[in-house]
Amino acid sequence: MGGEKREKDLREEARELFKTFFEKSKDVQKATVQTIREITERTLKEVQPSKEKVKEITEGIVEGIQDTRRHMGERLENVVKKLQDLTSKATSGLAEIVGGVIEGIEEASEKERREECLRYIKERRSVTYFDPDREVPDEVIKEILNIAALAPSGYNLQPWEVIVVKSREKKRKLKEICYGQQKVEDASANIVIVANLKAAEEHVDRVLDSWVELGYIKKEEREPLRERILSGWKSPEKRKRKAIRDSALFAMCVMIVARYFGLETHPMEGFDEAKLKRFLGIGRDRVVPLIIAVGYKHPEKELLPRAYRFTFDEFGKIV
Repeated sequence: MGGEKREKDLREEARELFKTFFEKSKDVQKATVQTIREITERTLKEVQPSKEKVKEITEGIVEGIQDTRRHMGERLENVVKKLQDLTSKATSGLAEIVGGVIEGIEEASEKERREECLRYIKERRSVTYFDPDREVPDEVIKEILNIAALAPSGYNLQPWEVIVVKSREKKRKLKEICYGQQKVEDASANIVIVANLKAAEEHVDRVLDSWVELGYIKKEEREPLRERILSGWKSPEKRKRKAIRDSALFAMCVMIVARYFGLETHPMEGFDEAKLKRFLGIGRDRVVPLIIAVGYKHPEKELLPRAYRFTFDEFGKIV
C-alpha cells in the first residue's frame, strides 16, 4: 500500500506541476505537449529504463524549460524548482525499484544455482559404455580434480592422490588389471584414487602453518594441535579408515564435477590391487579404494532407467 500511495502522490504532484506550467506558459503549451508525448513514447520503447536513462530524460525536460524561461522571464522559476524536486524524488524512487529488481534477480539466480547443483547430482550415473573416439583434454581433467579437491577432510589433511591413466597403451594394460572391463579402455581416462596412509605426517605442518597465517589458530596453539592430530593417526586401523574415508569424499566430488563438464563416470572396485600398485609404482604406504573411468557416453548406447534406490524410510530414522 505504501508503495502504491507513493507512486500516486508522485503522479498527482506531476499532474499539478504541469497544469501550473501550462497556465503560465500558454504560448508554449502546444510545443510542450508534443515534446512530452515524444519523450514518453521513446521511454516506453525501453524494456527496462535504467536510472541513468530516467535521469537523462528528466534533466532534458528541465533544460528545455530553463531555455523557455529565458524568453518568458521569471514566471516559470517556481515550476522549474518543483520539477527539479520531483525529478529527485522520482529518481530516488527508481533507485528503490532497481534495488528490489536486483535483489529479485539475485534470489532467482541463487535458486537456479541450487537447482543446477541438484541436477548434476541427480544426473550422475555409473555409465558403462564410453565413446572411444572422444578425448577429454588434459586441462579439463586437471580442472575437475582441482575443483574436487575442495572436498572435506579431517583437519584438512587431504589424504588423497591421483594417477590419471590416459595413454592407449597404459589403458590396455589397466584393462587387464581390472579383469577385462572394456570401459577401462574405451573411457578417455581412468582416475586411480590413492589414499595416503601417511598423510598426517606428510601434510600436517603445511596445514597448520596455513592456519596460523590465516588466523584460524594462534601460534602458541600450533604444537599442541599438531600432537593431537598425529595421535589420531597412530592406530593402523584408524589411519586406514581416515585416509580411505576422505579419499572417497574426494572421489564423489570428482564424479559430480565431471557432470558439470558434460562428462560421464563409472567408479570401479574390480581390480587386482597388488598388480595395480606394481604397474603404477604405488608404495606400500598407500591403498587404492577405487578407480573412476571418465569420458563421454557412447552416442549409440542408451542408458536404462535408474535402478531401484532405497528411500529414507528404508535406510534412516530421525531420533
